[in-house]
Amino acid sequence: MDIVVMLVFISLVLVCGAIAFFVSRLRGGDFDHGARLSLLPLEDDAGSAEIPPAANPEEGPAHDN
Repeated sequence: MDIVVMLVFISLVLVCGAIAFFVSRLRGGDFDHGARLSLLPLEDDAGSAEIPPAANPEEGPAHDN
């Protein structure tokens, strides 16, 4: 019966440690970039230019026929 008390105490210490670590990482800002990355596909690509046809690797080399 003594081992059950010790196991409960150890598990509570581990859970409290995990919660404290999670809260410290939240305050440290480790999860802030996730929100920014999820909004990235919604940004405009105004600065990107179209690939010229000769430089497009899917079409292959440009030949004058």
